[in-house]
Amino acid sequence: EEVYDDDEEDAAAAPSSPKRKKKAKRASNLTNSPMKDRNTNCEGKQAECGIIHEIYVENFMCHRKLSVKLCRNVNFIHGQNGSGKSAILAALQVCLGAGARRTHRARNLRDLVRKESGENCTGAKVRVTLLNRGADGFKPEIYGDRISVERSISLGSGYNGYKLLDASGKERSRSKKDLDAMLDQLNIQVENPVAVLDQEEAKKFLTGKAEDKYAFFTKATELERLDRVYANIHDTIIDQEN
Repeated sequence: EEVYDDDEEDAAAAPSSPKRKKKAKRASNLTNSPMKDRNTNCEGKQAECGIIHEIYVENFMCHRKLSVKLCRNVNFIHGQNGSGKSAILAALQVCLGAGARRTHRARNLRDLVRKESGENCTGAKVRVTLLNRGADGFKPEIYGDRISVERSISLGSGYNGYKLLDASGKERSRSKKDLDAMLDQLNIQVENPVAVLDQEEAKKFLTGKAEDKYAFFTKATELERLDRVYANIHDTIIDQEN
């Protein structure tokens, strides 16, 4: 004797609901997405590269010498006003390629050197150490499982610029091009307000004019950067034609 399930038969015969169609379409889009083969962290597995391990500053803003080690997940830095919380964020920005104006703390890099250091102070130093493990690491055969970016700010005739150090602390490069390649590989965007949102940018977003919010949008979506890239390409083409 055959037994029929009326509910199952009705469900099979009933037309698909709009919610089911939308869900099926979303699943189809994910399957056909060009991003489906991109490396992503497995569920329950921590990220292996691009994670900030340590921030070190010397004669930078209000800090004579400070080392901050961070965990892989969420970190909270707290303290009284003027204790130097924002200086840590500014050090991160400056060390990874941002200009002094982007920090909203100074007009040029020399203004970020600690004022109380005295006449014998030759400048400031900031260093950011990142994890560099896994398949998405930047040249792990050269830098190993950690890569450090060090930026020197000289008040005199000393070296002003970047250094890329391997896991053992050995200098591997002083090229800004290599720094940009590393940041691109690890998808680090210190000038993107979605990635680094300081107090001034937050104020513009919350209380600013429509123009300020649109500028925030173009930075967050990288449309501003793409516009500069296209403009440079256009200028190059014009120069070649002439």
